[in-house]
Amino acid sequence: MIAIGMHVEACALGQAAATLLARHVAGRRLIDIRAARDAIAGWFGGAGDVPGWPGFDLLAPARDYPARQGAILLPFDAAIEALEKQGARV
Repeated sequence: MIAIGMHVEACALGQAAATLLARHVAGRRLIDIRAARDAIAGWFGGAGDVPGWPGFDLLAPARDYPARQGAILLPFDAAIEALEKQGARV
């Protein structure tokens, strides 16, 4: 089982994204987190509907603020990197 721990120093959107990640990451595989991250980035770029990650609809207004989108993707990027370093299964 993978445990999650965070020390978040980010803007409100980054903190919210980190909280949504932490609340809903249990039981997910690395491939699921990558897919969610890619869906979020694609949605920011204009593709598709609001990503299906639970609670993400709360961050929907950020789509109109490209300068804040990196803060939202950062927790997902960090989780992916950490899991890859640990040799997590896909």
